[in-house]
Amino acid sequence: MLRLRSERPSALTRASEQLLGEHEREWEGPDMRLLVAGAVVVGLGIAAWVYLGPDLKRYLKIHSM
Repeated sequence: MLRLRSERPSALTRASEQLLGEHEREWEGPDMRLLVAGAVVVGLGIAAWVYLGPDLKRYLKIHSM
């Protein structure tokens, strides 16, 4: 008897169903350590700009003379 393709799932279909089943969990969001590390880097950048900014501007002005 002749079998139609739709009667039995192909290996590709089974593999895609298995992959989808593994990744159906909810998105948990970014890791908290990554967020804290990013906040620390941004904070250090702002602190460096506030602390070194005026001297850097003065140095660049003198350097261009």
